[in-house]
Amino acid sequence: MSMKQRKLEDINEIILHCSANGPNSPIGAYEIRKYHMLPVAQGGRGWEDIGYHFVIKQDGTVEQGRKLEFQGAHCTGHNKLSIGVCLVGGVDVHGQPQDNFTFLQFEALAMMLRELRKRWPGAKISGHNEYANKACPVFDVPDFLKRYGIVKDPGKPAWDHKRWPHFKPEEFSTLWGDGDMPPAWERTLDALERLRAAFGKPLVLEATRWDGKDLNCNVVVKEKDQKRFVMFAKAAGFTGVLPLPRPAVVKVWGVAE
Repeated sequence: MSMKQRKLEDINEIILHCSANGPNSPIGAYEIRKYHMLPVAQGGRGWEDIGYHFVIKQDGTVEQGRKLEFQGAHCTGHNKLSIGVCLVGGVDVHGQPQDNFTFLQFEALAMMLRELRKRWPGAKISGHNEYANKACPVFDVPDFLKRYGIVKDPGKPAWDHKRWPHFKPEEFSTLWGDGDMPPAWERTLDALERLRAAFGKPLVLEATRWDGKDLNCNVVVKEKDQKRFVMFAKAAGFTGVLPLPRPAVVKVWGVAE
């Protein structure tokens, strides 16, 4: 397979893979490169170089693979503008898919993704299994990104307009920036939608504040409607409901899982 050059500024995606090796496998970029360059007749791929741009060994060591100036050979139909990252591991001793990656690998991957995002801030992060009928990279990529506070796709709003039709992205972008929405925030928006439907009136948010645990929302409610609003807020799932002094505002927060 002949390698093709590309413009680095055109890169728009990072695709994650596993090497399909068992637990405690000592291999790295050298061994994978050797296999990828081995002639097909001898069981290899017959390529000019390793197909991945980076390899992360099980001890957390990050090794350079194919140069970024050349498109990879790791995901059919998505090689031209992507960066291929491979974590060593991914199968058990019987060759079946297994998330046997180490803490050091995941720490190294998170650090690498943050660094790559500095250079390519709009790059989407995907798992190989999003484009092929394979288990690769075996681990749950969206869950990993959420745990490490990394945005999967900067080009896609963190909230679903269909799920929360009465809220606009600009209402929250200043508060949370471009980070992934915490689960507590998602639960709060769901509860606000239930509250709006039960209350029967649009909700006017005077202010919102994320305290690291809960999304606190100050909702403008006329004094004559506060008693009914408080009742509906508790029914919607809010564990914290507090009428504030004038102007008429009710603070709601804390939606249990």
